[in-house]
Amino acid sequence: MFKRWYDADSVVSRAINELEKQPEEIQVRCAEYIISLLKDVEIEKLSLEDQYNYIMRRWYDKNIKVSHAIEYLRLSPKELRRETALKTLDYLKEITEETDEISEEENS
Repeated sequence: MFKRWYDADSVVSRAINELEKQPEEIQVRCAEYIISLLKDVEIEKLSLEDQYNYIMRRWYDKNIKVSHAIEYLRLSPKELRRETALKTLDYLKEITEETDEISEEENS
């Protein structure tokens, strides 16, 4: 039905797509945020070491922290995944605005 797991929920899909467009520095900050939100959630299948037993083809496999955060998100319960995606979109907006303000100050 869906090509990618995150396309099953439009909010999660939007969060992942927005994250993909960001520079790696912002991706890592968001990854740390996602991990902090989900680190205490019981996730049975989570084996981050097994995650690297394949050829890394996905955009988020280029950075281990980002990859771990996406894996936490993928394996979390649907409602929590959606809630985390919404919080991540808000956080992403906040840090990109902060980055834009710093760039403007440096250029003036």
